[in-house]
Amino acid sequence: MLFLKALGLLPFVAMAFAGSSKFADTCQNVDGEGTTLRAECRVSHDGELRTSSIDLNRCLKNDKGKLKCGKNGHYSGSCINCTMRGHAEFTCQCRNAERDHNYVSTTIDLNKCVANNHGELGC
Repeated sequence: MLFLKALGLLPFVAMAFAGSSKFADTCQNVDGEGTTLRAECRVSHDGELRTSSIDLNRCLKNDKGKLKCGKNGHYSGSCINCTMRGHAEFTCQCRNAERDHNYVSTTIDLNKCVANNHGELGC
């Protein structure tokens, strides 16, 4: 770290780590409609906010009735009645391939799958 400080790069390293932080720690006014998650997210440590959105089909999958992180998982093809609870908890009824394809309740902390990358929501 001393080497980075000497080069004047320490602030940029700190911003890089902040840029990939859990979205709930750096975003506010989180809401959702359909498969779209929207929030106002901090661009940098100075507090500037940017409105961002992401299609959660890009970040979530249905794995035998359980929501899990998965790039381009297209969870919405087998899940219904999805809602946000709190700031980062996402709940759905998803088909369970092991139980006659019945719908079962499943919840995931979106902080595991969604990040704030300098004001832009990403997987």
